[in-house]
Amino acid sequence: MEEQPPSNASAPRSLAEIELPSGAGPRPHSARFLDPREVEKHFAPLIKNPRSAEQRWADKANATPFSGI
Repeated sequence: MEEQPPSNASAPRSLAEIELPSGAGPRPHSARFLDPREVEKHFAPLIKNPRSAEQRWADKANATPFSGI
């Protein structure tokens, strides 16, 4: 069986071979102002009866620390 030399078909191209795009380049995004009242109204259905920090810590009061493996 005849040995074949390794193929260079998938080798990365050199920087000289890469064609760069021409044009004006990226445009900056326009500034957007979001009304905080509208944002709060949008997310209000997701936040129903949020628990206070004291309530969340009360659940962890009798927890035992993880002993590891």
